[in-house]
Formats: sequence, structure tokens, C-alpha cells
Amino acid sequence: MLHRRILGQPMIVQMIWAVLLVAFVLALAEGRWSLAFVSAATFGLSILPVVASRRFGIRLPVRFFAWIVVFVFGTIFLGEAFDFYTRYWWWDVILHAGSAVGFGLAGFLFVFMLFEGDRYAAPAWAVAFISFCFALSIGT
Repeated sequence: MLHRRILGQPMIVQMIWAVLLVAFVLALAEGRWSLAFVSAATFGLSILPVVASRRFGIRLPVRFFAWIVVFVFGTIFLGEAFDFYTRYWWWDVILHAGSAVGFGLAGFLFVFMLFEGDRYAAPAWAVAFISFCFALSIGT
């Protein structure tokens, strides 16, 4: 069952997982233990939502899950293992901008779920303010 869920993921997610597995095997063959650990940890963190969604009955949108995998791959694997943080000055800025957008969307969805089903709708300024505060508190 888990095999079908893994193969049912978007192509970009499958390609990232393939890169991580190949990097893990090559790192073990060459004796580069830190790269093997980073590859395995990145793979584990990126596959965790697939396992957790089944266990806890959570359904993540496919695009959101793909962005999570791309973000984890960019931060841990490319950023740490291949030193993108020092090689490219803008790498950290791009990743922080992406996480800010993701946390802002999560905050909006949180507020949207809070007001769903009530007789009144939340004012737009309240939704924006609570979303901003949520993203700021989670991101720092």
C-alpha cells in the first residue's frame, strides 16, 4: 500500500527521492558518511508526510506536498551537503521567502478553518492579520 502511495507522487518528488537514494548509495560506497547521513535524513524527512498522512488521516494537497519536498531538499541536501549557503549568497533569501509564503498560506488556512461554519464571516483585515501573526510566530 505504501508502495502505491510513493509511486503516485508527482514526478519532481520521485526525481528528488531518486537523487537522494543514488547519493546515499554512492556516499556509502565512497565512505562519505556525512553525505550518506544527510541523504538518508533528507529522504526520511521528505517521505514522512506520506507515512504520517496515512497514519493520522490527513490529506495534503499534491502541490503543497511537492513544495515541502523541494524545500527540504533545498535546505538540507543542497544547502548543507553541497554548501549552497556559502556558495550562493541568495540561497538563504530564496528559501526564507518560500517558507514565508508557505507559512502565510498555512496561517490563512488555519483562520479559514476557524471561521468555517459560523454565521458570520471574518473581516478581511482579521484574516490577514492573524495569517501574518501565525506565519511570523512559526517562522521565528
